[in-house]
Amino acid sequence: MKIFEILKLDKWYGVLLYLGALIMAGALFSSAEFIQMNHLLGLGIGVVMIGVSCWIAEKHINIPYNLGMLSTTVIKHTLVSGFILAIGIGLTGLFGFLIVKNLI
Repeated sequence: MKIFEILKLDKWYGVLLYLGALIMAGALFSSAEFIQMNHLLGLGIGVVMIGVSCWIAEKHINIPYNLGMLSTTVIKHTLVSGFILAIGIGLTGLFGFLIVKNLI
């Protein structure tokens, strides 16, 4: 489908970026009585941070092979991307827990 090529949804962390943006937009522009919007906004920020950290950590490597080189991509976190990932996981876990706790 052309929509996946236009939005660059070929990697899982690209999907997280759009999903987090949609969650944040939903928190800012909607008003639901059963969920607190600040918890939803925090969840969206955490999901976006996870996607951004994995996008930063994506590295292209070349591997020597018999008659040439093989090229692939790996996710190798640096100190900065690992810090962003840790904060994103923490925010996602915390606000996800708060959302579930308030729904019960």
